[in-house]
Amino acid sequence: MRNLRYAIPRVGAVVLGLMLITSAPAPAQEPQVAATEGVSIRPGDLVTVSGRHDALLRLRPRKGGRKYKLAKIPLGVRMKPKGVDHSAFCERVAVANSTNVVIYDTWNHEVLEVLEHEKFGLIADVQWDMSCNLIIADMGGDSVGRWPRDGNVWMYTPEGKLRTIAFRQNWVNPTFLDMDEWGTLYIVDKAAGPKMPGTNGQWHFDAIYKVGAPRYTRPQELYGRPGLQVTAFAASPDGTFLIGNGDSLLLLEKTGVFPLCGGKGFRRINGVDINADRQVVFVDGFDVFEDTFVYRLEDDYTCALDVLAEGRMVQGAQGLVAGLPRR
Repeated sequence: MRNLRYAIPRVGAVVLGLMLITSAPAPAQEPQVAATEGVSIRPGDLVTVSGRHDALLRLRPRKGGRKYKLAKIPLGVRMKPKGVDHSAFCERVAVANSTNVVIYDTWNHEVLEVLEHEKFGLIADVQWDMSCNLIIADMGGDSVGRWPRDGNVWMYTPEGKLRTIAFRQNWVNPTFLDMDEWGTLYIVDKAAGPKMPGTNGQWHFDAIYKVGAPRYTRPQELYGRPGLQVTAFAASPDGTFLIGNGDSLLLLEKTGVFPLCGGKGFRRINGVDINADRQVVFVDGFDVFEDTFVYRLEDDYTCALDVLAEGRMVQGAQGLVAGLPRR
């Protein structure tokens, strides 16, 4: 009887141990916000794309607009982003993903389409117009590490048709796009401007063109003077342009180029736009292995900056769109 009394607790302990082992959860993984959980994007949000996280990154201003909350929207697609654009009207986000275009549906919270074409080269930027056509800047092919003069500007219609637009005698490498509130499309064409001194005519500066909606057929050169090497681009509502010029931020006006922010140790400004409060916001980062920063420019005279996001949370971020209501 005494032996049975001691055996019962031992058997119970063994059974309890087995129950605990079999019901133990798997080791916790780093939490992510799944796209199916309904992470919305609305006017006023900042949107960029992380090649490290393969995700859209949404920065939403908290009450008062001084601080931002970051959310990741995994896309389930290997991302090597170059540019991004969001249209609240079309309920779409498009990402220039180097060799294809990823289209994300903000209503159903899912990737709607991965657009590929045998004629695509390096897809460098994307832009929604007012008719929900998607405009694509294609830098063209790569020839032994250098870009030949074979870029194109494409339009992808809501009906699924793809065609070239913005016809020019010789597009070089269309690289950056933006659109103003009147529907004018602005295109940065790399190596289309004057020759760079001291290179025996091998390298050129960038040029900026504009072309009107809805036909987009006759681009007019706006700016092609020496000194412009664009790494980020945005058209301002007042008719000026914001230019990321490597490690500096420039304001481009009709009368010249003015430094907005430089000498701060930036690595490479690779995304810039204007938020709903008409403040300049931009991304500084070099690649997916180094920390990235999202800044808001508080004072262009002193280059006073407010850090909206930094470090591994936004590592590998490329491109930036502020999602103004005008789009």
